[in-house]
Amino acid sequence: MNYKAWVVKAAKQPMVLETIDLGPLGAEDIEVAVEHCGVCHSDLSVLNNDWGISQYPAILGHEIVGRVTAVGPNAKAQGRRARRRRVELG
Repeated sequence: MNYKAWVVKAAKQPMVLETIDLGPLGAEDIEVAVEHCGVCHSDLSVLNNDWGISQYPAILGHEIVGRVTAVGPNAKAQGRRARRRRVELG
């Protein structure tokens, strides 16, 4: 499956919008259409390689709000009600 994501290619460089392939939805995965994404201080530390351990390319932002669009068959949130449900992850 292809998605658009802001990708960091190297330390202290601007993010670039790219299309990435995450592969098929796994049996225990949940797909979320991201509506809002926060970038926190730890994301900025990865962007700038402040800790000296960053690996690139990197996709920042792990605090999101969105809607469930697909649910793997073995995911804990199953059923028709899980789809389109608004979720917060962080």
